[in-house]
Amino acid sequence: MHKATLWDRFGKVDANQDKVYTILRVLQFGTWSDFLELQEEYWMDEILLVAKENYFNLDDLTRNFLNIKYGLDLPLKWTLNEITSGYSLRFQEEIFVR
Repeated sequence: MHKATLWDRFGKVDANQDKVYTILRVLQFGTWSDFLELQEEYWMDEILLVAKENYFNLDDLTRNFLNIKYGLDLPLKWTLNEITSGYSLRFQEEIFVR
């Protein structure tokens, strides 16, 4: 795993005790090779469960990847432009009923 991914606790991470921290950090900031290494350490069901229970700590890019790749339904945040205009370019639909 890249040092930059776990920069603040590198070398001090316990796989069992710091499972949520490690999974979220790799999902949010890790590379593809970090993600593959994560899958060697934890079952995919564990990774997806942590993502579902802590989705609010993940950015939209990560949520969207997990939604598409693994069929999850993690909510995406509305951007300021979508909120103020009432229209979503990503979803091509009106987001507010007037």
